Amino acid sequence: MKTVLEAETEIRIVTACAELAVWRERPELQLLCASTREHGAFDERGIAEILPGVSRRGRENILRRLEHDRLLGPNRVLTNFGERCAQSGDAPAWEQGVYRFLVACHPFFESHLLDFERFPRKDEPNFDEPEPIRGALATVAGSGRVFASVFDSSKRFSIGNFPAKLGQDPLCRIESAKAGKLRWEIDLLSGANEWTIEGRVGEWRPPREFRGVGGAMALEDTVGFFPDWEPRWGRVQRERVAMAYDGGAGRESRESFMRDLPYGPVRAGRFGEVQSAIVRDVPVGPATEKDTRTWGAAIALARVEAEDAYRTPDSWRRMWTDSTKATPLEEWAGDAPDPVALSQENGRLLTARTKWLLAAAADLEASP
Repeated sequence: MKTVLEAETEIRIVTACAELAVWRERPELQLLCASTREHGAFDERGIAEILPGVSRRGRENILRRLEHDRLLGPNRVLTNFGERCAQSGDAPAWEQGVYRFLVACHPFFESHLLDFERFPRKDEPNFDEPEPIRGALATVAGSGRVFASVFDSSKRFSIGNFPAKLGQDPLCRIESAKAGKLRWEIDLLSGANEWTIEGRVGEWRPPREFRGVGGAMALEDTVGFFPDWEPRWGRVQRERVAMAYDGGAGRESRESFMRDLPYGPVRAGRFGEVQSAIVRDVPVGPATEKDTRTWGAAIALARVEAEDAYRTPDSWRRMWTDSTKATPLEEWAGDAPDPVALSQENGRLLTARTKWLLAAAADLEASP
């Protein structure tokens, strides 16, 4: 039972001085981080097993390097970056400079970094009318988050800080780019979800389209959406939408009891209000006993027409049972209806052929 919610998201280009790390493959640091995790904290004696022959000064230099790269924190314990290095083998390489950041902005996630590039040497950063870096973008610095470029998923980066004068907010220059689209796919039963951002940036080098995975929201934030959208959910049968028969059996004698249902406008938690949504593969069932009889009759009639064979009383009862057993109709199905009354009960005009095929069931049942 899935839906895709869409919304426009603002795209900005933020130029700022920043301390930035690009994640690169560092297998030797992975070994050191893995050893630190095994010992609970950085152990200089364990270095000899990994890098035999290293002097005491060398061990001290290694320790300083791990701290500088923010792989080790207080008490020589692994940071989140260190844990990531131990698992992936990648480590951050920190540098400070002027960068251009491609940023998506939306109340759903506040700010999300899509890519970065160094400011070209031939250009001069224009800070004639600088703006302070505040809010969500400022909180990205030092957060321990690792971002992947929407243009190249192997290009991963983190932000350490935005340098600023003492007591002042860091400054930047903000330009607006063409808006992008936020797509959020949710399994409304389990809460599993993933959101992506897509669009096209003409101001980037080179101009190009992008589509990048942003992440997922906590399951408890998503699993409760559908009952708020659908008052018929679980009203009669658990985890089903209780509804009148809608013609789903058609003339193919099959009924999945699954529907694609449209909604809108709907509220999606922190995502805000969405004008429209289609929820796919929604389990459905009858709301009343009358709905059950109508639904069951439609399925049985469709089977009669598909098989194009006469029905005896026994075969008609078996067909009714087969059409309703192990379905949401079973609880209220009851005995097979009178074939003659089906056109009235089902609200459907029967063809002359169908009446003829059912005639034997009705006539034989009435015979002494």
